[in-house]
Amino acid sequence: MSSVFSDQNKIRIGKNIRLLRRRAHLSQGELAEKLGIRQSPLSNLERGKHLPSTQVLLKIAEVFGVTVDQILSSGYLITGSQGKASNVDCLHEIRENQYNADSEFQPSSDCFATTPLARHPGKELAGKLESVAQDILALEDICDVPRCARIPLRMSFNLTEGDIIRLAMQMRQLLGINDTVVFDYLELFENHGLRVLFMNLGDVSNSLSYFDARYSNVFIFLSTDINSEKQIFLLAYELGRILLYARLGAMSGENSLHEKQLDKLARLFAANFLMPADVVQCTVMQIGVLPDEWDYPLLLRLKHRFGVSAESFNYRLLELGLIAEELQTKFREMIQQYYKKYSFSEPGDSRRILSPNGRLGDLLYLALKRGEGEAQEIGQRFKRLKIEVG
Repeated sequence: MSSVFSDQNKIRIGKNIRLLRRRAHLSQGELAEKLGIRQSPLSNLERGKHLPSTQVLLKIAEVFGVTVDQILSSGYLITGSQGKASNVDCLHEIRENQYNADSEFQPSSDCFATTPLARHPGKELAGKLESVAQDILALEDICDVPRCARIPLRMSFNLTEGDIIRLAMQMRQLLGINDTVVFDYLELFENHGLRVLFMNLGDVSNSLSYFDARYSNVFIFLSTDINSEKQIFLLAYELGRILLYARLGAMSGENSLHEKQLDKLARLFAANFLMPADVVQCTVMQIGVLPDEWDYPLLLRLKHRFGVSAESFNYRLLELGLIAEELQTKFREMIQQYYKKYSFSEPGDSRRILSPNGRLGDLLYLALKRGEGEAQEIGQRFKRLKIEVG
C-alpha cells in the first residue's frame, strides 16, 4: 500500500475492518482463517498499526461482499448495499457530508439500515444511533457472544389485514409463546437475538428500528420518555415494521406503501401480536364477564395482563365484540381525560415494570471486568448519551 496513508488513515481503515468483522459475528481467529493469515497480524491491522497488503485487502472485500473503496473510505457501509431495498439492507441514505464535522457522533457509513420510510432520524440522532449500534457489536465481540436474530424476518405474506393478523400469530409461534400471556417481552426479544435499547430519541420519534439483513442484525430503539405500556406496544410495532420492510424489499414495486399505510399495518400487527384474539377471548371467558357487565376497574385489572395501555385494551375488546359499544365509548372518554390530566401516564394501580438495557449493562460490566480499554471508552460514550445501563 502507498506510504501516503497517514497513521490516522491506518486507524480508520483498521476500524472499518473491525466493524465489518463484528457485524458479521466473526472472531479475529475466524476471520484470520478465512483470510489465510495469522491472528496477530489481523489484530495489528484492526488496531491501525499497519495497512493490509493489496492481496489481503481484496480478500477482505471478498469475504464481506464490499468494495475496496468502502474499506478505505472515511465512511463504511454498516449495512452492505447501496441503499437498494431489493437487497433488504436499507431504505434511505444518510450521507456523510450532511453531518456536522464537529459532532462526536457522526455516522461512519453512507447508509445505515433503517425500517422507517418517512421517519428520518435526523443528522445528529442518526450519528448517535449508529455509534450505539457499533458499541453494542463491540461489547458482544469483547464478551465473545456474537448475536443475530434467531427467528426468520424475511417472511412471505400479502399486504392485507388478514395476512398481517396471521403474521402476528406466526411470529408468536416462532418466538415460542403461542397463546400464552407474556410478562417480559424484553427478555423474550433479547433471547431471540433482537437487541432492544432504551435511550433519549428527542422529538423525532418514540421508537426506531434498524435491520441489517445480510447478517441478521436487529436494533430496536425505544424512547425513555414514555410509559412502559407504550414501550411494549412500540416494541411489537417496530418488529412489525421490520417484517414489512423486509417484505417490501422482496416484492416488485418496492416501497409502494405510503408511510400512513405502513404505520397502520404495523399497528395492526402489534395489536394482534400483544393481544391475540384467542388469548383475549379466553381471558374474558375465564371470568365470565358479559359485554354489558364491564366496569372501569375490571378493564384496568385485565389490561395489565397483556402489558398494554388501557386505551389499546379497551379498543381491542370492542374489535372482538367482548364489550358493549356504549361502555367502550364511556371508558374511552374516561381514559382520555386521565391521559390529559396526568400527562399520558397509565390509569390504575398496576404497572408493568421493565428493566431497560439490562443485557447491555451485563455486557459492559463483564467487558470492564476483563480490563478492556475499549469498554471504558464505550462506557464514557454511554454516559455522554445519558444511556442508563442496568
